Amino acid sequence: MNQRLTLLLFAILLHFCQVGYTQQSSKTIHQTFTLDGANKIVVNVVGSNVEMRETKGSRILCEVTVKLTVANDKLLDFVCNSGRYDLEKTLDAATGELTLASKKSNNVIMVKGEECREELHYVFYIPNTVKFANNSTIQGISKD
Repeated sequence: MNQRLTLLLFAILLHFCQVGYTQQSSKTIHQTFTLDGANKIVVNVVGSNVEMRETKGSRILCEVTVKLTVANDKLLDFVCNSGRYDLEKTLDAATGELTLASKKSNNVIMVKGEECREELHYVFYIPNTVKFANNSTIQGISKD
C-alpha cells in the first residue's frame, strides 16, 4: 500500500513538472492591407506555418499567432508591439504583383541566458479576385 502511494505521488509530481516546462505565452496580431490594383500576391514571411484562405472583399487580412516558450506576457507584449512581426507591403505596378514580406530579420530572444523559442502561425485572408503566387518563400502552405 505504501509503495502504491509513493508511486502515485511521484506520478503527480512528474505531471506538474511537465506542465511547468510546457507553459507558453500566446498572442494574435492582425494587419490589413489594401490591394491597390494588384492581381497577384507574393508572401515572404519568417516562419513555416502559413495558411491561405479565400475571402470576399477587397482587403487582405493577416492574422499572426505568436507563441513563446516562456510564460511571460509582458515579454510577449513587448516583442509584439516592437514591430518584430509587422509585414511590409510592396507593389510592382508593372506586373500587378503585391509582395507582403517580413520587415526585419528576427534575432534570437534570450531570457536569463536561455534561448526563448518562438512559434509563428500565419493566416492570410486573400480576396478571391486575386491570385496567390506559388513562388513565395514560405514552407508548409495550405490553401483552404
